[in-house]
Amino acid sequence: MNRPTSCPADPAQRDELLAICERTFQRPEADGTLPRQFHRKTHACLHAVLTIDPPDDPAVRHGLFARPGRYDTLVRFSNSFFAEDDHPDARGLALKVTGVDGAVCDGAPPGQQDFVLMNAETGPARNADEAMALFRALDGLRRATISAVAAPRYLFPSLLPWRARWRYLLFLCESGLQHLRGFDLAQLAYGSVTPYRLGDGATKFTLVPDADAKARRPAKGKSLAGRLQAALDSGPIRFDFRLQPRVLDSDPMEDVRRAWRSPTVTVGSLEIPPQDVAATVALGDRLTFSPWNCLAAHEPLGSINALRRAAYAASAANRGAQAKAPLDGGS
Repeated sequence: MNRPTSCPADPAQRDELLAICERTFQRPEADGTLPRQFHRKTHACLHAVLTIDPPDDPAVRHGLFARPGRYDTLVRFSNSFFAEDDHPDARGLALKVTGVDGAVCDGAPPGQQDFVLMNAETGPARNADEAMALFRALDGLRRATISAVAAPRYLFPSLLPWRARWRYLLFLCESGLQHLRGFDLAQLAYGSVTPYRLGDGATKFTLVPDADAKARRPAKGKSLAGRLQAALDSGPIRFDFRLQPRVLDSDPMEDVRRAWRSPTVTVGSLEIPPQDVAATVALGDRLTFSPWNCLAAHEPLGSINALRRAAYAASAANRGAQAKAPLDGGS
């Protein structure tokens, strides 16, 4: 299996994407402030501890996972498109891990590793070219509604059924099913969707609720933040942190619509102690989380990640967000 190489963004695609995102997805709020382009609604930005305890396997002992450690971490929960929690939507979970050692990617703050995840194994577009087609279909959207986000022009680019993007429809249906199954953010599994460097290979990242979280009755409340608070009021929330190293040639690097079949390996755990959820929202809105705020050992790979680099940086710069976490380092 060949060592994965970096994939620079196409300059024309990058410039077109930045223009679309600024005019369609980052319009000023009523008070004049600029929101995030995506995942703008913060449910919480919680203090947590990430414990890394990797197995004695040289294939996974790279970067953050090279040795055991404990790291102060911020955990931001979000909605992807909608402000309304009762709409079917992708739910985001982003980590900002502090006090890490190692060289970072160009432009990333030192001593920090971000992970940007959502409650899905796959993404809505295969690669950067398809992602641009989706953004073009959404360009000019005045208001995010369920029918608008379905992007009929992208889903059905012609009247020929074999040209329809059925995997995008499947992605939307899976988001809807996730929504119907429950609203408890503490009981969802989250994945990176896109691949990242790990030694001479690639990996994906996943967070899976631990056995206690899965056994707990879903928290009740009118909002996702309220249910998250109810879950925390009953005790700490814990997730298993897993890697999915790419060991099968059939696992695609450039088609994020297809889930990998390589096995996962647990390398640590995330513990979120009880705390006031509402008091943390403002912090989450001030910060930026980006897959490119990372160690060079975990460089984002593939054309989707190359496109995300410029989009995340522009979104953060436009709204004056800070990348560095207001935390002491871990140990």
